[in-house]
Amino acid sequence: MNYSKELELLKTHVPRIYREIDSNLKEVSFKSGDEIVTTTDLHIESELIKVIKAHFPTDTFLSEEFHKDGKLVNRAWLIDPIDGTSNYAVNLDLFVVQIALYDQDDLALAFIYNPTNQKIHYAIKGQGAYLNDKRIHVLDNKKPSNSMMSIVGYTNKNTDKSYYDKLIKFVFDKQIKMRIMGSIGLELSLTAEGIFGMFYTSVKNLWDLGPGILLCKEAGALLFNETGAPYQIGDNHLFVSKTESEKKALLKAIQG
Repeated sequence: MNYSKELELLKTHVPRIYREIDSNLKEVSFKSGDEIVTTTDLHIESELIKVIKAHFPTDTFLSEEFHKDGKLVNRAWLIDPIDGTSNYAVNLDLFVVQIALYDQDDLALAFIYNPTNQKIHYAIKGQGAYLNDKRIHVLDNKKPSNSMMSIVGYTNKNTDKSYYDKLIKFVFDKQIKMRIMGSIGLELSLTAEGIFGMFYTSVKNLWDLGPGILLCKEAGALLFNETGAPYQIGDNHLFVSKTESEKKALLKAIQG
């Protein structure tokens, strides 16, 4: 299907909504435990929902702040208004605004906006991945030969760290550079660009994962679970690699 209207809507309004924010007035509070929310998160999500409803009134939402209990059904919008809120709250410019559309029983559209450097990544199912309207593929990035891996979700809330521990040992043993940036949307965007050759997370929230999953798929990355089977929504573990050799290395690291 053609999702050009939805894409143009996001291209027009997401940067505008973000620009309207006075970051000097942001307020920080806690939803539960150490989970942060800012007034920016709330403003962006509410404004995005208003815009989408005005153009697609029958669509539904599954989003981090106002629709956590939404259903993953056809024409459902997944919204993470600030992915990397902890970074944003302390003025660390490692965060994105990310949205996906679930339609026809699959992720159909992904949009990730990085305000720091004005990057817009997007993908439509079956039509490729793009950065600022230029098509990208994970294998296009042949710049430095040193391999890099991104890991997301290594936190005190995650009681099972067995894969994380094995992968940390793996990157040190193989002299791979590891990055933990605190924004899954940002890190999957960089994976889609081919900057990160490997990626792992045990995060399962669909507003966190949805946009980056489709972006990486359309950029030609390999997405799989701990068994090596193609990743499916709902799997407990997501691995991404640029190449089959990197996939084999990751599986060997966690299964050994």
